[in-house]
Amino acid sequence: MAWSYSEKNRSRASSSTKPLNRTPIPHFVDRTLHYKCNVGGMRTRLDPSQRRAAIAEAVGRVLSRGGPDALGMREVAAEAGVSTGALQHHFTTKDDMLLFTLEHHGRRLVERLSARAAGAPRPSAPRRVLRAIAIELLPLDEERAAEARIAAAFTLRAAADPKLAQIFRRQYALLHALVAEQFGGAGVADADARARELLCLIEGLRTQRLLGEMGDDTIMAMVERLLDRLEPDVRQG
Repeated sequence: MAWSYSEKNRSRASSSTKPLNRTPIPHFVDRTLHYKCNVGGMRTRLDPSQRRAAIAEAVGRVLSRGGPDALGMREVAAEAGVSTGALQHHFTTKDDMLLFTLEHHGRRLVERLSARAAGAPRPSAPRRVLRAIAIELLPLDEERAAEARIAAAFTLRAAADPKLAQIFRRQYALLHALVAEQFGGAGVADADARARELLCLIEGLRTQRLLGEMGDDTIMAMVERLLDRLEPDVRQG
């Protein structure tokens, strides 16, 4: 039976399918990128790794809004609220900045998905965990749509950049291992192949959703049909 992502069924599915709360404590980074201020106004000094992470977030926002063509050192500096000189203090070249940004966003995604799988109630039906992972990867809200646009922008560049492609492959291997673990835990034969099949479908659905070719219900129905083809143990939940 296809699972609907409509408003009618959101409340029923929310306990197992809603995305993790990823909203950070509101803060802003001042124009020197040396401090952050929380909502109480207290200033705390950022260490170099936090400054680089803040720049990576700025790169992501620029990519999400305008794609690769909008990405320049000046644009990133303006988004981060720093001078280009300050930006180059942390990243001497644009390529260095992009490599770090891809690793930053990819690592955060894998960590979030791992937390989703680890935080599932035990025992938890593998299908429920796999569905939750799929929902985290699909652009079903604006935040995840922004993540998908960032990934699409990096994919385009990585096709012609071996260093970026290497990072993509490494991150994909971690994601594939996480999904295959869910299949393997249910005793599914060819867990690696099943994981690859699911991830390939999700990748295609992300693109279709970003282009407006499919709505949420259609996308999730396709995910459900794929899960329906799996072994009986996975079809529970």
